[in-house]
Amino acid sequence: MTEETPDAGETPEPGPDAVLRQFRVIFRSVKKHFQVIEKQCGIGGSQLWALATVAGQPGIRVTELAKALSIHQSTASNLIEQMSRLELLRRERDQVDQRVVRLYPTERAGALLARAPQPLTGVLPDALGQLDASEIAALHASLAGLLQVMRVRDQSAEHTPLADI
Repeated sequence: MTEETPDAGETPEPGPDAVLRQFRVIFRSVKKHFQVIEKQCGIGGSQLWALATVAGQPGIRVTELAKALSIHQSTASNLIEQMSRLELLRRERDQVDQRVVRLYPTERAGALLARAPQPLTGVLPDALGQLDASEIAALHASLAGLLQVMRVRDQSAEHTPLADI
């Protein structure tokens, strides 16, 4: 039995070790960006992303913010509470429906966002946003397949901010 070798100029298929190295680079890059945010801004990466979202959509509702960040509504509420205490956000009741709370950035938030490292959404969401629909679909399918064969997986993490994992 002979082992087939790739033709000259052909790149061999990457093995599991190459993919594992890619995951390491992704995880370390995300972590490093969060560290830079903490150092320069004094807030976490999730807070910065939420703040940037509110600044980009003044008057956004809590449920809309949670959806924009792909997090649970209670997690969004906790982020809002933290940022309110830091005087980065203000909450206002809707004039028509008093049950609805709308979010607005403060002047302090504007100054923080101006000096914050880019991308404000984080390096992974930013990179994913640059992929086209077919690349996202292929990546989603590949990761779904990987999750299917993992012996241990914590599905509750799917709505947890990356900075909290």
